[in-house]
Amino acid sequence: MGILAKWRRAPAAAMLLCAGLLAPAAVRDQIPLRGYLPADGAAAGWVRDGGPQEFEGEDLYTYIDGGAEIYQEYGFRRAAVQDYRDAAGREVSLEIFEMADPAAAFGMFTFKRSGKGAPLALGGGAELEAYYLNFWRGRFLVTLTGFDESPGTLEGLKALAGAAEKGLGAGGDVPGIVGLLDPEGLVAGSVKYLRGLLGLANVYPFGTARGLNFKEAVRGVYDGGETLIVLEYGSVEARTAAGRELEAALAASGRFERPGDSPADAVVLKDGKGNFLAFRGVGGRLAVGVHDTLDGALGTAARAR
Repeated sequence: MGILAKWRRAPAAAMLLCAGLLAPAAVRDQIPLRGYLPADGAAAGWVRDGGPQEFEGEDLYTYIDGGAEIYQEYGFRRAAVQDYRDAAGREVSLEIFEMADPAAAFGMFTFKRSGKGAPLALGGGAELEAYYLNFWRGRFLVTLTGFDESPGTLEGLKALAGAAEKGLGAGGDVPGIVGLLDPEGLVAGSVKYLRGLLGLANVYPFGTARGLNFKEAVRGVYDGGETLIVLEYGSVEARTAAGRELEAALAASGRFERPGDSPADAVVLKDGKGNFLAFRGVGGRLAVGVHDTLDGALGTAARAR
Protein backbone atom coordinates (compact mmCIF):
# COMPACT_ATOMS: atom_id res chain seq x y z
CA MET A 1 0.00 0.00 0.00
CA GLY A 2 1.37 3.44 -0.93
CA ILE A 3 1.99 6.26 1.51
CA LEU A 4 -0.88 8.29 -0.01
CA ALA A 5 -3.33 5.42 0.42
CA LYS A 6 -2.25 4.99 4.03
CA TRP A 7 -2.71 8.73 4.66
CA ARG A 8 -6.20 8.66 3.18
CA ARG A 9 -7.24 5.76 5.40
CA ALA A 10 -5.78 7.22 8.60
CA PRO A 11 -8.58 9.77 9.30
CA ALA A 12 -11.19 7.06 8.82
CA ALA A 13 -9.35 4.80 11.24
CA ALA A 14 -9.09 7.65 13.74
CA MET A 15 -12.81 8.28 13.43
CA LEU A 16 -13.53 4.62 14.04
CA LEU A 17 -11.28 4.68 17.09
CA CYS A 18 -13.08 7.73 18.48
CA ALA A 19 -16.40 6.09 17.78
CA GLY A 20 -15.23 3.04 19.67
CA LEU A 21 -14.21 5.15 22.65
CA LEU A 22 -17.59 6.87 22.69
CA ALA A 23 -19.59 3.76 21.90
CA PRO A 24 -20.67 2.66 25.39
CA ALA A 25 -22.81 5.75 26.09
CA ALA A 26 -23.97 6.18 22.49
CA VAL A 27 -24.86 2.52 22.07
CA ARG A 28 -26.63 2.46 25.42
CA ASP A 29 -28.84 5.33 24.27
CA GLN A 30 -29.69 3.40 21.09
CA ILE A 31 -30.63 0.15 22.83
CA PRO A 32 -34.36 -0.52 22.38
CA LEU A 33 -35.95 0.00 25.76
CA ARG A 34 -37.32 -3.55 25.62
CA GLY A 35 -33.71 -4.63 26.10
CA TYR A 36 -33.94 -3.47 29.73
CA LEU A 37 -36.96 -5.65 30.48
CA PRO A 38 -36.28 -8.77 32.59
CA ALA A 39 -36.12 -11.97 30.54
CA ASP A 40 -38.07 -15.14 31.32
CA GLY A 41 -36.77 -16.60 34.56
CA ALA A 42 -34.74 -13.49 35.54
CA ALA A 43 -37.10 -13.43 38.51
CA ALA A 44 -37.54 -17.03 39.60
CA GLY A 45 -40.90 -18.43 38.52
CA TRP A 46 -41.94 -15.44 36.40
CA VAL A 47 -42.16 -15.37 32.60
CA ARG A 48 -43.30 -12.82 30.06
CA ASP A 49 -46.98 -12.79 29.20
CA GLY A 50 -47.28 -11.55 25.64
CA GLY A 51 -44.96 -9.09 23.92
CA PRO A 52 -43.71 -5.69 25.08
CA GLN A 53 -45.22 -2.33 24.18
CA GLU A 54 -43.00 0.68 23.52
CA PHE A 55 -43.81 4.39 23.46
CA GLU A 56 -41.65 7.39 22.63
CA GLY A 57 -42.17 11.14 23.00
CA GLU A 58 -45.75 12.18 22.29
CA ASP A 59 -46.78 8.53 21.85
CA LEU A 60 -47.10 8.35 25.63
CA TYR A 61 -50.50 10.04 25.35
CA THR A 62 -51.84 6.93 23.60
CA TYR A 63 -50.79 4.80 26.58
CA ILE A 64 -51.62 7.03 29.55
CA ASP A 65 -54.97 8.71 29.04
CA GLY A 66 -54.98 11.99 30.93
CA GLY A 67 -51.78 11.34 32.87
CA ALA A 68 -49.00 11.78 30.31
CA GLU A 69 -48.63 15.53 30.82
CA ILE A 70 -46.76 15.24 34.12
CA TYR A 71 -44.21 12.84 32.57
CA GLN A 72 -43.67 15.32 29.74
CA GLU A 73 -43.21 18.16 32.23
CA TYR A 74 -40.40 16.31 33.98
CA GLY A 75 -38.77 15.27 30.70
CA PHE A 76 -40.07 12.01 29.22
CA ARG A 77 -38.13 10.21 26.48
CA ARG A 78 -39.57 6.72 26.05
CA ALA A 79 -41.26 3.82 27.87
CA ALA A 80 -41.52 0.04 27.63
CA VAL A 81 -44.27 -2.08 29.18
CA GLN A 82 -44.23 -5.84 29.74
CA ASP A 83 -46.68 -8.15 31.54
CA TYR A 84 -45.44 -11.17 33.53
CA ARG A 85 -47.13 -14.20 35.06
CA ASP A 86 -46.19 -17.12 37.28
CA ALA A 87 -47.34 -20.75 37.39
CA ALA A 88 -50.08 -19.90 39.88
CA GLY A 89 -51.63 -17.43 37.46
CA ARG A 90 -50.54 -14.31 39.33
CA GLU A 91 -49.86 -11.32 37.08
CA VAL A 92 -47.57 -8.27 37.30
CA SER A 93 -47.20 -5.41 34.84
CA LEU A 94 -43.77 -3.74 34.64
CA GLU A 95 -43.20 -0.28 33.14
CA ILE A 96 -39.79 1.29 32.49
CA PHE A 97 -39.82 5.03 31.80
CA GLU A 98 -36.64 6.59 30.46
CA MET A 99 -36.50 10.24 31.42
CA ALA A 100 -34.27 13.08 30.22
CA ASP A 101 -31.87 12.79 33.16
CA PRO A 102 -31.60 11.32 36.67
CA ALA A 103 -33.23 14.40 38.25
CA ALA A 104 -36.29 13.89 36.06
CA ALA A 105 -36.50 10.22 37.04
CA PHE A 106 -36.16 11.13 40.71
CA GLY A 107 -38.86 13.78 40.30
CA MET A 108 -41.34 11.37 38.77
CA PHE A 109 -40.56 8.88 41.53
CA THR A 110 -41.36 11.49 44.19
CA PHE A 111 -44.51 12.46 42.31
CA LYS A 112 -45.82 8.89 42.07
CA ARG A 113 -45.00 7.67 45.57
CA SER A 114 -47.44 8.45 48.36
CA GLY A 115 -44.87 8.44 51.15
CA LYS A 116 -47.08 6.02 53.08
CA GLY A 117 -45.68 2.78 51.69
CA ALA A 118 -42.74 0.66 52.77
CA PRO A 119 -39.30 1.86 51.63
CA LEU A 120 -37.17 -0.74 49.84
CA ALA A 121 -33.44 -0.90 49.11
CA LEU A 122 -33.72 -0.63 45.33
CA GLY A 123 -32.06 1.83 42.97
CA GLY A 124 -31.88 5.40 44.23
CA GLY A 125 -35.05 4.88 46.25
CA ALA A 126 -38.11 2.64 46.22
CA GLU A 127 -41.53 2.38 47.81
CA LEU A 128 -44.00 -0.50 47.96
CA GLU A 129 -47.61 0.36 48.77
CA ALA A 130 -50.50 -2.08 48.44
CA TYR A 131 -49.68 -3.83 45.14
CA TYR A 132 -47.69 -0.97 43.57
CA LEU A 133 -43.90 -0.69 43.58
CA ASN A 134 -41.98 2.33 42.28
CA PHE A 135 -38.23 2.89 42.15
CA TRP A 136 -35.77 5.04 40.25
CA ARG A 137 -32.22 4.42 39.09
CA GLY A 138 -30.20 6.78 36.95
CA ARG A 139 -32.49 8.25 34.30
CA PHE A 140 -35.05 5.44 34.67
CA LEU A 141 -38.28 5.20 36.64
CA VAL A 142 -39.69 1.70 37.09
CA THR A 143 -43.30 1.03 38.11
CA LEU A 144 -44.63 -2.47 38.84
CA THR A 145 -48.29 -3.21 39.39
CA GLY A 146 -49.77 -6.41 40.77
CA PHE A 147 -53.45 -7.25 40.81
CA ASP A 148 -53.82 -8.34 44.41
CA GLU A 149 -51.93 -8.08 47.71
CA SER A 150 -51.25 -11.80 48.16
CA PRO A 151 -47.78 -12.71 49.49
CA GLY A 152 -46.93 -14.38 46.18
CA THR A 153 -47.75 -11.24 44.20
CA LEU A 154 -45.80 -8.99 46.55
CA GLU A 155 -42.77 -11.28 46.36
CA GLY A 156 -43.11 -11.27 42.59
CA LEU A 157 -43.12 -7.47 42.53
CA LYS A 158 -39.90 -7.38 44.53
CA ALA A 159 -38.23 -10.12 42.48
CA LEU A 160 -39.08 -8.53 39.14
CA ALA A 161 -38.01 -5.11 40.43
CA GLY A 162 -34.68 -6.56 41.50
CA ALA A 163 -34.21 -8.19 38.10
CA ALA A 164 -35.01 -4.93 36.31
CA GLU A 165 -32.64 -2.95 38.52
CA LYS A 166 -29.65 -5.08 37.51
CA GLY A 167 -29.83 -3.98 33.89
CA LEU A 168 -30.27 -0.25 34.37
CA GLY A 169 -26.65 0.75 34.91
CA ALA A 170 -25.34 3.25 37.43
CA GLY A 171 -27.57 5.27 39.71
CA GLY A 172 -27.93 9.06 39.80
CA ASP A 173 -27.63 11.74 42.44
CA VAL A 174 -30.60 13.37 44.15
CA PRO A 175 -30.97 16.97 42.86
CA GLY A 176 -29.00 19.44 44.97
CA ILE A 177 -32.06 21.58 45.73
CA VAL A 178 -33.39 18.78 47.94
CA GLY A 179 -30.52 19.53 50.33
CA LEU A 180 -32.02 22.98 50.97
CA LEU A 181 -34.74 21.39 53.10
CA ASP A 182 -33.89 21.35 56.80
CA PRO A 183 -33.72 17.61 57.59
CA GLU A 184 -34.79 17.98 61.24
CA GLY A 185 -38.39 16.81 61.56
CA LEU A 186 -38.74 16.23 57.81
CA VAL A 187 -41.36 13.53 57.20
CA ALA A 188 -39.87 10.56 55.36
CA GLY A 189 -41.33 10.24 51.89
CA SER A 190 -42.80 13.76 51.86
CA VAL A 191 -40.16 15.26 49.54
CA LYS A 192 -41.42 16.19 46.09
CA TYR A 193 -39.02 17.42 43.41
CA LEU A 194 -40.78 19.68 40.89
CA ARG A 195 -40.07 20.97 37.40
CA GLY A 196 -43.23 22.83 36.47
CA LEU A 197 -46.72 24.03 37.33
CA LEU A 198 -48.40 20.62 37.13
CA GLY A 199 -46.13 19.26 39.84
CA LEU A 200 -46.44 22.43 41.90
CA ALA A 201 -50.23 22.30 41.75
CA ASN A 202 -50.01 18.84 43.28
CA VAL A 203 -48.34 20.20 46.42
CA TYR A 204 -50.01 23.61 46.77
CA PRO A 205 -52.72 25.35 44.66
CA PHE A 206 -50.99 28.57 43.63
CA GLY A 207 -52.84 28.40 40.34
CA THR A 208 -51.30 29.98 37.26
CA ALA A 209 -50.18 33.13 39.06
CA ARG A 210 -47.44 35.28 37.56
CA GLY A 211 -44.04 34.82 39.11
CA LEU A 212 -44.01 31.02 38.96
CA ASN A 213 -41.47 30.74 36.13
CA PHE A 214 -39.08 28.81 38.38
CA LYS A 215 -36.36 26.50 37.08
CA GLU A 216 -36.93 23.72 39.63
CA ALA A 217 -38.47 23.38 43.08
CA VAL A 218 -38.76 21.09 46.08
CA ARG A 219 -41.44 20.52 48.73
CA GLY A 220 -41.06 18.96 52.18
CA VAL A 221 -43.54 18.39 55.00
CA TYR A 222 -42.51 18.47 58.66
CA ASP A 223 -43.81 16.53 61.62
CA GLY A 224 -45.55 19.61 63.04
CA GLY A 225 -47.70 19.96 59.91
CA GLU A 226 -45.54 22.67 58.33
CA THR A 227 -44.88 22.68 54.58
CA LEU A 228 -41.76 24.21 53.05
CA ILE A 229 -41.56 24.93 49.32
CA VAL A 230 -38.33 26.22 47.78
CA LEU A 231 -38.46 27.68 44.25
CA GLU A 232 -35.21 28.12 42.32
CA TYR A 233 -34.97 31.11 39.95
CA GLY A 234 -31.24 31.13 39.24
CA SER A 235 -30.31 34.61 40.45
CA VAL A 236 -31.20 37.16 43.11
CA GLU A 237 -32.53 39.51 40.43
CA ALA A 238 -34.82 36.88 38.89
CA ARG A 239 -36.03 35.72 42.31
CA THR A 240 -36.75 39.29 43.48
CA ALA A 241 -38.78 40.09 40.37
CA ALA A 242 -40.65 36.79 40.50
CA GLY A 243 -41.39 37.18 44.22
CA ARG A 244 -42.95 40.58 43.67
CA GLU A 245 -45.03 39.30 40.78
CA LEU A 246 -46.18 36.25 42.72
CA GLU A 247 -47.16 38.23 45.82
CA ALA A 248 -49.11 40.76 43.77
CA ALA A 249 -50.84 38.09 41.65
CA LEU A 250 -51.95 36.06 44.66
CA ALA A 251 -53.14 39.12 46.57
CA ALA A 252 -55.18 40.25 43.57
CA SER A 253 -56.67 36.82 42.89
CA GLY A 254 -59.38 37.05 45.56
CA ARG A 255 -58.21 33.75 47.07
CA PHE A 256 -55.72 35.32 49.49
CA GLU A 257 -55.68 38.20 51.92
CA ARG A 258 -52.97 40.12 53.74
CA PRO A 259 -53.29 39.41 57.48
CA GLY A 260 -53.17 42.52 59.58
CA ASP A 261 -51.08 40.98 62.35
CA SER A 262 -48.08 40.01 60.19
CA PRO A 263 -44.70 41.68 60.85
CA ALA A 264 -44.05 44.81 58.81
CA ASP A 265 -40.80 43.40 57.40
CA ALA A 266 -42.33 40.08 56.28
CA VAL A 267 -44.33 39.10 53.21
CA VAL A 268 -47.28 37.03 54.42
CA LEU A 269 -50.58 36.01 52.85
CA LYS A 270 -53.50 33.94 54.16
CA ASP A 271 -55.42 31.53 51.94
CA GLY A 272 -59.10 30.63 51.96
CA LYS A 273 -58.50 27.60 54.18
CA GLY A 274 -56.93 29.67 56.93
CA ASN A 275 -53.31 28.74 56.13
CA PHE A 276 -50.60 31.37 56.30
CA LEU A 277 -47.96 31.65 53.56
CA ALA A 278 -44.69 33.35 54.50
CA PHE A 279 -42.25 34.29 51.71
CA ARG A 280 -38.47 34.62 52.19
CA GLY A 281 -35.72 35.22 49.67
CA VAL A 282 -32.59 33.06 49.96
CA GLY A 283 -30.13 33.99 47.22
CA GLY A 284 -31.70 33.00 43.91
CA ARG A 285 -34.40 30.99 45.68
CA LEU A 286 -37.80 31.85 47.13
CA ALA A 287 -38.79 29.92 50.25
CA VAL A 288 -42.49 29.61 51.07
CA GLY A 289 -43.54 28.41 54.50
CA VAL A 290 -47.13 27.16 54.84
CA HIS A 291 -48.82 26.53 58.19
CA ASP A 292 -52.10 27.14 59.97
CA THR A 293 -50.40 29.64 62.32
CA LEU A 294 -48.54 32.81 61.43
CA ASP A 295 -45.54 31.94 63.58
CA GLY A 296 -45.45 28.46 62.11
CA ALA A 297 -45.37 29.80 58.54
CA LEU A 298 -42.65 32.36 59.36
CA GLY A 299 -40.56 29.76 61.15
CA THR A 300 -40.92 27.29 58.31
CA ALA A 301 -39.80 29.79 55.65
CA ALA A 302 -36.74 30.46 57.78
CA ARG A 303 -35.78 26.76 57.68
CA ALA A 304 -34.70 26.89 54.03
CA ARG A 305 -30.91 26.56 53.94
